[in-house]
Amino acid sequence: MVRFAAALTATLLLASCSVGSNFYLMDSGYSINPLEGDAEGYLIEVHLNQMKQLGNNVNSAEFRRYISERLKWHGICPAGWQPSPCVKDGSCVQKTSRSVTITGRCLAP
Repeated sequence: MVRFAAALTATLLLASCSVGSNFYLMDSGYSINPLEGDAEGYLIEVHLNQMKQLGNNVNSAEFRRYISERLKWHGICPAGWQPSPCVKDGSCVQKTSRSVTITGRCLAP
């Protein structure tokens, strides 16, 4: 019974650490979630502390490289990605007290 409880606890802990979880955002500095209704689209959330390290600019080459690396680490967008056009003018950039969220799409291979 103790082994079962330990296995269940470990499984729940791993599930809470998925790429799209709040815990993952706090621990790793980013979170990636599929964009509902768009098979190639993603919501990409970056913690404010990470944004500061990246220069606080979602249009910078450093920010785009950072996101590209993280997507590839998780097997997402192997051919690369691009932010949604509305990111450039900021109209779809969501800012909260803890993070910045943008949308992007995978490039076709």
